Amino acid sequence: MPHTFHVLPHVHVTNDFLAGKEVLDRLPLPMLFVSPSRRIVWRNHYAQWFQASRKTIRALLRQVVRQETYQRIDPVVLSSGIQVTVESQPVHNLAGDLEGFMIWISDNLSGLAGDFLQTGIAVAEAGRFLLGNYTARTLLGYDLVGRLWNSIEWLPSWPVVIRRGQQVFFTLTHNTFEIRIHAHYPWVILEAIPQRLIEQDKISVQFASAMMHEVRNPLAAISGYVELALTQISEGRPKEYLSRAMEEIDRLSRLTSDLMWLTRSQEIQKQWCDAKSLVDKAWPVIEATVPMAVQVETTFQEAQIYVDPDRFEQILINVFKNAAEAMPAGGVITVTVDRDDRAQYVIIHDNGLGIPDAVMRTLFLERRTTKDGGHGLGLFIVKQLVDAHQGRLEVFSSPQEGTTVTITLPHPDAS
Repeated sequence: MPHTFHVLPHVHVTNDFLAGKEVLDRLPLPMLFVSPSRRIVWRNHYAQWFQASRKTIRALLRQVVRQETYQRIDPVVLSSGIQVTVESQPVHNLAGDLEGFMIWISDNLSGLAGDFLQTGIAVAEAGRFLLGNYTARTLLGYDLVGRLWNSIEWLPSWPVVIRRGQQVFFTLTHNTFEIRIHAHYPWVILEAIPQRLIEQDKISVQFASAMMHEVRNPLAAISGYVELALTQISEGRPKEYLSRAMEEIDRLSRLTSDLMWLTRSQEIQKQWCDAKSLVDKAWPVIEATVPMAVQVETTFQEAQIYVDPDRFEQILINVFKNAAEAMPAGGVITVTVDRDDRAQYVIIHDNGLGIPDAVMRTLFLERRTTKDGGHGLGLFIVKQLVDAHQGRLEVFSSPQEGTTVTITLPHPDAS
């Protein structure tokens, strides 16, 4: 059931709490939800820092449930001896009945918990930063709290980032960090992950790619023998089994190809390319494997784009594949190419089902797929190749309205 509650002063959220708690779990401050009977119903990841004696906890909860208004309780002494300020806000359902109390620790400990992280985390609302841990302040500025989002030139603008009713995800690189931006209206959560941590995750992929080199030749031989057997056998169960085996061989072949793309040299040879020609080459690669009712439409305000033609074709193939598979009953994929004084934009939109919220929240953070038999490497490949172009990848998705992938490419003529 929808609730309205406060998380920080001047931050008001109306949402389904059971879903919203996943967002709250990302905030770098300890938070608890307590029932009117003084039972702790839920706590977020950072609440592990909130350690106090049973007597202190009982006294705190007794004071919290005593009145159904906002409270500021100061000080509360933790087991470590640290004194903190605790704030609480009652949560009511739409019928006006009390559901419980949101409790959070608003100073000292929240900074301590967040400042231990190697990853920078910052939270913004209404175009301003509300908080940021030590790593985020080092990257974005020590005067981060209260600062305007748009004052940081290399971030995408606030109106682009925050779109009511849409799930939004951005990824870009800056200095030695990979920047991931998640919009969960009305909040925007920025993560800055040191690239050395990202590099460590590539070891397993590189090992798998080396193994794929060894697999490809025997796989090709198996494919040839199965195809030969299919031409020499009559209809029946044996032919059905061989056909299924061929489908699995094809899936393994696609997996090996995608792994090869993941670990190839990221050297990019940019040149001016005709955008329509790239689309016309990429679409036929997957056209035979998608529903016949899927169509591609193009609008080019800018006919030429400055990219590596082979690598950008692979980007288009993977985005087209995802878009087509999101429209099992058919639909339209639109490709728009535009530019301004600083960049070129390739915008690919489908009118499919949209990306599930659980997948959107970890997009590019882990290997994800929503398809049976999929291996989830497509978006990894897209992101890696966009990064290699020094570009920025943005994903917008609305349930039942579709998904938009925007690739921002630096223009060589930009000043």
